[in-house]
Amino acid sequence: MKANQLPPSIVYNRWMPFLAFSSFAAILFGIKLFLIGTYGNATPYWDQWDAEAENLYRPFLEGTLSWTNLFAPHNEHRMFTMRLLTLALLTANGIWNPLLLMVVNSAVHIAALGFSITLLAHVIGRKHLPALLFFSLVLFGVPYAWENTLIGFHSFYFVLLFSIACLWLTVNSNPLSARWWGGVVCAVLAFLSLASGIFALAAAAIIGIVFYATELRKTRKQLFAVGILAGLFMIGVVLTPSLAGHASLKATSVPQFLDALIAVLGWPISSNFFSAFIRNLPALIFVGIMLWKRPPTDDRKWFLLALVVWMLGQAISIAYGRAVGNLSSRYLDLFAIGILVNFACLISIAQDHMPKRSSWVITGVSIWVITVFISLGLYVSKHIPAELSAKRDMGLAQEINTKNYLATGDFNHLEDKPFLHVPYPNSERLASILASSDIRTILPNNISPPLTAASVASKPVDTFVVDGFYPTTLKRTGMTLGSYGAQGGAAIGQASIQFDTNKQSALLAIPVAGYPLSSGIKLEVEQNGQRSPIIMKKNPKESWGMAYTKVGSGAFSIHLVDSSTTAWLAVGTPSVTGRLDALTKGLLAKYSVFLILGLIVVVLLLTKCGLTSHVTRSTGRRMA
Repeated sequence: MKANQLPPSIVYNRWMPFLAFSSFAAILFGIKLFLIGTYGNATPYWDQWDAEAENLYRPFLEGTLSWTNLFAPHNEHRMFTMRLLTLALLTANGIWNPLLLMVVNSAVHIAALGFSITLLAHVIGRKHLPALLFFSLVLFGVPYAWENTLIGFHSFYFVLLFSIACLWLTVNSNPLSARWWGGVVCAVLAFLSLASGIFALAAAAIIGIVFYATELRKTRKQLFAVGILAGLFMIGVVLTPSLAGHASLKATSVPQFLDALIAVLGWPISSNFFSAFIRNLPALIFVGIMLWKRPPTDDRKWFLLALVVWMLGQAISIAYGRAVGNLSSRYLDLFAIGILVNFACLISIAQDHMPKRSSWVITGVSIWVITVFISLGLYVSKHIPAELSAKRDMGLAQEINTKNYLATGDFNHLEDKPFLHVPYPNSERLASILASSDIRTILPNNISPPLTAASVASKPVDTFVVDGFYPTTLKRTGMTLGSYGAQGGAAIGQASIQFDTNKQSALLAIPVAGYPLSSGIKLEVEQNGQRSPIIMKKNPKESWGMAYTKVGSGAFSIHLVDSSTTAWLAVGTPSVTGRLDALTKGLLAKYSVFLILGLIVVVLLLTKCGLTSHVTRSTGRRMA
């Protein structure tokens, strides 16, 4: 065998962690795509109108955006990382699409989880990677934190990514080294993602104090590093805005704070002290063992201890700042990380005691995991179906009301509506934001008014008619023109729809029904004397599909030809769409592909593990 060649089994084993992560990512991404496609809506919601449209996109489009805009407060947060992401997506897509942000946020969440699981596997042993991935898939695969998935404008995933990177680099590196300073930069980015990101600095400082106080690393550099971390923490506290309007959400007494903290630490089991104790018992035992044994500073278990401290900091932050509504869906992703950290602590404890008390250890681990999973299932079944249904219905109502206002200019479509049927708490403020011509040019495709036709001509006049589609085809708002009429699909002729108001180059989405791929049917766009076919991959038949074509600035026409006596064609009014809108829509529609691919990889891995185990047992018997 050549030196650069390895046995296939070794090569396969090296690929197994990658395949396991790929399976985990594919399944979780498929679940999130299903959630977005089923319950999500592209209509911007609540804070997005101020934080994105008015304070970010409008100055960006006007050319007045400055660095101060990127670091400006939003509520208690300075959402620098999220602002960079949303600006990048607006630039890449050309128009505002919250669904695109939801999909990208889902990818960021999965990347942050993969990063966290990788580091935890380094701490407790890579042989426990399958257990970490399976536990995490169950833990994060259920949609209790649906707000973070379906609203998009949150930085919870960035704060997770940068906080964990900070703790890994600062705890596992020599103080003031290049890696340590990299951790400090990550801590700053965590704070610039969400206010609670400041607790990455606090957790790193506390571990540094432990190192110094226990004489594990009692050096001037260590003391200076702790001073830098503590100083940056205090600066972050000073820079965190305090809003008078949010005072009612904060804890106003010690009992209220403690009740909120117990609820946070006890989720999803229950909101009482015993539940909080049981859920966090692995972390409590692990902390006790670490402070008793005090392993060397290069032991990576100190990183796990730092995660426990960070987890407690997040819980304290939310219990104090959001004592009212502390179990809102948007916070549960952070609480779930605390459960994952406890699971890692449980494995660490179990493997240290397995040789002596294997049956007791297995029983204890099983009871804790089953308790968490059953509690999570009960919580989800009780709360989530109704919340998701309400979110879907609310999004549809907001889309209809906003779209009707934009189409007609009638303020009655925004005024005196049921709560949350308008996507912003102040209808007058929403109308003033929508009055901006810059904002109107980037509105999501689902609410932006379609282009207005300058003229429509059909030859013969009765071939292409208004609403000329099959009786069972859903009627659309706005003008539609089709060749299905009194003669069914037998009419023959052609039509032209002229548009004179296109002000800039754009990608158009054109609703199409019927059989555009049939012989004798043509669908084309003409601009500057040049005609190009409008491509569709399949016939939408009696439903509406979407065709995409790019046009430049200036007038253009859509031409329809029907020379078939059996097939028919209908089109709706085109609207401007984003460059990535079709990809986003395609991903949401193909969620099952990710689920199937992920499950196939799982089966392959299980088969490989089963065969390997069988060969190992057979070899052992022969040797015996």
